[in-house]
Amino acid sequence: MKLLVVAGMICCPLAFLLPPALGQDDKAVEVKHLTAAPQNGSRTVALAALSIERGAHYPSVVKLKGNVEIKTPVCLPVGKESELVCEGYMVVTADEAEFHEDTGQIEARGNVSVTPLRHEH
Repeated sequence: MKLLVVAGMICCPLAFLLPPALGQDDKAVEVKHLTAAPQNGSRTVALAALSIERGAHYPSVVKLKGNVEIKTPVCLPVGKESELVCEGYMVVTADEAEFHEDTGQIEARGNVSVTPLRHEH
């Protein structure tokens, strides 16, 4: 009996070291992307997450889950006539977030960070 076990280990030693075979259902989860246009702004917002759900009617609340990244323009009034200058972006990352297309409001939850990112010309 001992001889058979040793013979099996010598014959197929790599079988014990290899991970189990992956099934056809095991697929890498890819980040999804969506460009949203809030009603109150003239510039689009870039949304990315592992899961994105959007309502059927515009405007709606876009629900993002997993590795959320929202890149939104930052516009500031400049000069005597308060002309809006949109030269920068703000990047919000989170575990989950909701983006309101009617107002441009972002509700982020989980591991949240906000980073100003200057747009390069």
